[in-house]
Amino acid sequence: MRDVLAAVFGLAVRADFDEDEIPVDTLPGWFVDVCDASATTDALAVEGREKYRERTGAGPWKVQDWLSRFDPELEARGWAFWDLTRSPDDSGRLRIWLDTWGEPFFSWEDVRWLAHVCGADSVADPVVARSEQWAGERSV
Repeated sequence: MRDVLAAVFGLAVRADFDEDEIPVDTLPGWFVDVCDASATTDALAVEGREKYRERTGAGPWKVQDWLSRFDPELEARGWAFWDLTRSPDDSGRLRIWLDTWGEPFFSWEDVRWLAHVCGADSVADPVVARSEQWAGERSV
């Protein structure tokens, strides 16, 4: 997950989002492949693509559509990545921490897609929490 986000945040700084296609050469190859509905790439990513479809009824995100969410001029993405932590209840769950700039409702299907193709068994809907809660958890 961090590898994909690091690559896409680098593109957000360098890429020309006015071009027809954003370059994908810095993204992990398995991620580019899993965004193609017919690609049979990494088994974990393919399983995640299927879990996303089962959960949402939607097909995979096309890589260019997903990348467009990171266009700094669009402001379509309603979040900034903070951290990934282990749940303190020893359940084995991981928590994705996002800064939503105080908005309780925000667009986040791009995050759900990423979490599923990175191996999440399930992805719960967002819950608003204070930063103190995040500060008390261990980063993964």
